[in-house]
Amino acid sequence: MEAPLVSACLITYNHASYVRQSVEGMLMQKTTFPWELIIADDCSTDGTRDILLEYKAQHPERIRLILQEKNVGASRNWFDLVTTPKSKYIALCEGDDYWTDPEKLQQQVSFLEANPNYVACFHGVEVVNSEGKQIRDQKNTFVHNKDLSTDELIMGRVMSTLSLCYRNVISEFPPEYHKSPTGDNFLCSLLGNYGPAKFLPQVKPSAYRMHKAGSWSLTGDEQKKMTLMLSYFWLWQYYARIGKKEYALAYYRRILLEGFYSNPFKGVVPGYLGKPELLLVRGIRRFFRGLRYFFWKPRIES
Repeated sequence: MEAPLVSACLITYNHASYVRQSVEGMLMQKTTFPWELIIADDCSTDGTRDILLEYKAQHPERIRLILQEKNVGASRNWFDLVTTPKSKYIALCEGDDYWTDPEKLQQQVSFLEANPNYVACFHGVEVVNSEGKQIRDQKNTFVHNKDLSTDELIMGRVMSTLSLCYRNVISEFPPEYHKSPTGDNFLCSLLGNYGPAKFLPQVKPSAYRMHKAGSWSLTGDEQKKMTLMLSYFWLWQYYARIGKKEYALAYYRRILLEGFYSNPFKGVVPGYLGKPELLLVRGIRRFFRGLRYFFWKPRIES
């Protein structure tokens, strides 16, 4: 097999009920260039691994497997997956989601080949339930259905991962990346340092599945906010460390603004932060809680 131009990367953990649809959505791709499918499984216990080995036996030249010997967690499994490819481009998907357009890779890679100033391209995503029936025809329209500038990417405008195809330009992930609870925010921000991203409306939307076992789709709003804020915290630390003060200050202001209007650090997991950082975050929270009380404390009528 020729050296692949693009690596389609699939992350799995206990996705036995859905992973066949995910793999089939990737294997149906029609391209004029060589490509590979890399699947990283985090020591699934529900039969997912057996399904992946079955596909590997059927497509030995197309599929590469990363089979974790023990459960390493989503972040480490994701990191192992996205740092394995040596190809020019990388496309992403998760084991409970799936692609629907057989020309997805062809269209995305063709665009990037013809437009070297763009670091990535992406497309629409629909939301489906556990049976694959559509719940919404779009996911987060305000984020995902427009071109994104370098500044927008750097400042956390996320492209839905199952629609993303990007240049394999990140030679090393910074230490702050490994401390962040979400990899996609950090990945999109890092990519923004290499160029803008193009939205391709002509690609048929991929399917993002909401189901009871989904780790993010059914997470409560407070927990989501806390997770995003921790991600912003480490992006702030990263840009401050490398001397990009404009972006560091912008993330700092975002953290302060969120701390003023909400309570995102309730129930924060100390494991994501060292003691100094945790004390700083808690101090920000206490400061703005007091400020809110000062301005909006209840008035007692005389």
